Amino acid sequence: MDETKAPGPRPPYMSFQTIWAFLAELSAKPLPPQIDRSMLASKSGTDQAAILSALRFFDFVEEDNTVQASLQGFVGLDEAGKRAALNDLVLSRYPDQMAISRQNGTEKLLLDSFEESFGFTGETRRKAATFFLHTARMAGIALSPHFPVTRSGPGAPAGSRAKRTTRRKPPVGRQPTPAPAAEPKAASGDTYTVRLQAGGTVTLIVNVGHFALSKHKTDREFVQGLMDKLTEYGEVEESSDGGDTPEGLAKIFK
Repeated sequence: MDETKAPGPRPPYMSFQTIWAFLAELSAKPLPPQIDRSMLASKSGTDQAAILSALRFFDFVEEDNTVQASLQGFVGLDEAGKRAALNDLVLSRYPDQMAISRQNGTEKLLLDSFEESFGFTGETRRKAATFFLHTARMAGIALSPHFPVTRSGPGAPAGSRAKRTTRRKPPVGRQPTPAPAAEPKAASGDTYTVRLQAGGTVTLIVNVGHFALSKHKTDREFVQGLMDKLTEYGEVEESSDGGDTPEGLAKIFK
């Protein structure tokens, strides 16, 4: 254990949202004479004990969990009324911490006060301080600028979780704009293009170096043959008025 026994009720060191949500549940129905564990059946054993301890700390129930008039009045308030009542509770239940806040105290002084006032140390001290910060800010109380900044959530200090990036969906019936097609890369190397009689063109691209071809006879003869045939066809096309015979073209590509 990282806490020592201190006299009197000790402050919660649980998630503030857990107790705040439970108080909202109590507001939805008439209160029973006692808050027992049957009303907390949906919660873990740890949360059950923490909630009952928090209710005792705020003087909402007696030691045997009998409902006090203060809880009856609290659950009957609207949201604004609950925050105002919470303001009074923070001022009365955390006098040492509020005194440090008014002096613009630091985070260390705040943590030390939980050890001095309630006997908390280590992780329990940090959790109790975090609960206090969430409770005070829910109540609209301005705190020391040197205290840690909290955010809405299950009671964790700000910055303890990475932010998630949400991708927006397009409106119904509206398709997302497609990304522009990539520009085709320009061909590199020597090129030779001839126009066909039937329309269209044939292009030969040679992107191999002459020195590399000189070392490979088969490749050299193959490429040179293609170049010769296209050159011959191009000369025929340039000198012709469009009356080339199939026999003449077949002779070039035989």
